Amino acid sequence: MTRPRAVAYRALPGARGPFWSRVHALAALAALTVSAGCSPTPPPAPFNSTEVSGIDYGRGLVIADDAGQPRRLEDFRDQVTLVFFGFTACPDVCPTTLARLRQARAALGPDAERVQVLLVSVDPERDTTERLQAYVRSFDPSFKALRPEPKELATVIKAFHAIAVKVPTPDGRDYTIDHSAVIYVYDRSNRLRLITQPDFSIDGFAADLRRLAQES
Repeated sequence: MTRPRAVAYRALPGARGPFWSRVHALAALAALTVSAGCSPTPPPAPFNSTEVSGIDYGRGLVIADDAGQPRRLEDFRDQVTLVFFGFTACPDVCPTTLARLRQARAALGPDAERVQVLLVSVDPERDTTERLQAYVRSFDPSFKALRPEPKELATVIKAFHAIAVKVPTPDGRDYTIDHSAVIYVYDRSNRLRLITQPDFSIDGFAADLRRLAQES
């Protein structure tokens, strides 16, 4: 019996028709899909606060907290940590800033648990640990204070490139303190990421904190 011969089919040069039109259309669609998949990811929207990077303000300092325990910035890793300078006898900026920070933190809902506010005293001669603790807790039970020893205050101020200057009252019997009012914001990896002024927008700053709190 004669075996049937295998027949090879080849498209003739220049072949056209409905089948080949569909093939060409599918190939073009695949090329567009690949191209779209390779397009660069758009950059994230800017923060409302001022973004900073590569700055190690406050790194390596050891300062007692309002319970008398020595603390470092590194101890607050995995939290969004807000640091600013103030003192309990401050007449205006400090209480206003603490109240606004309380509002911003309250706006975060569950993410508030990942945010820690730290007030660094610029008046350790009068700010005892007990006085500091009562002061910051009166704004929010989660807030903490740090109290440098008087002889260490200048080193702490310099480490943050801040200022704190005693100003005698008109009668010369007391003093107040002119000090930096900016807020330093460290992310959960303990990197300084943002700096903002005390007159920040509550909603805008809360959005910044939420974004940092949710970063992996």
